[in-house]
Amino acid sequence: MTVRKTDLQVRGVPVALRERLRRRAASKGVSMSQYVIEILKDDLARPTLAEWFAEVGKLPPVDFGGKTSAELVREARREMRLDD
Repeated sequence: MTVRKTDLQVRGVPVALRERLRRRAASKGVSMSQYVIEILKDDLARPTLAEWFAEVGKLPPVDFGGKTSAELVREARREMRLDD
């Protein structure tokens, strides 16, 4: 299967940002174009905050046995012996 490609131009990139991109790409041994594509893919692979909240909102509520989050944290710390 052939992946269709197109060009994308970004205007107004601050010089310092372009240089950071160039250095990062060089440190990874890839072109700036390849590095920017990698960044875009990584970013778009994650849901937006709104999408994440929508997904979490679909989950059933969790019963914590009437305890507050602070009580649960204290219990967990005691169990892990982190309350010193």
